[in-house]
Amino acid sequence: MVACATAPDERRRHLALACVAGLTADIAARGHRASWSCSRDNRPSRLLAWTADFRLTHEYVHHVAGPISHA
Repeated sequence: MVACATAPDERRRHLALACVAGLTADIAARGHRASWSCSRDNRPSRLLAWTADFRLTHEYVHHVAGPISHA
């Protein structure tokens, strides 16, 4: 699993897209296929995935047990 976070002052410079493109190119060069996973409510992540040529194949619903945190 890999995470990419961009500092607020550096956003909208396509830095995350460059990281994703480099990583997926390396994965493909090794004969593997990259996949993307994020919350359906995470619009920035979904837009980044789409821009990086990932396409939605199916959505998952997450279930948790215990108290709900609204943090």
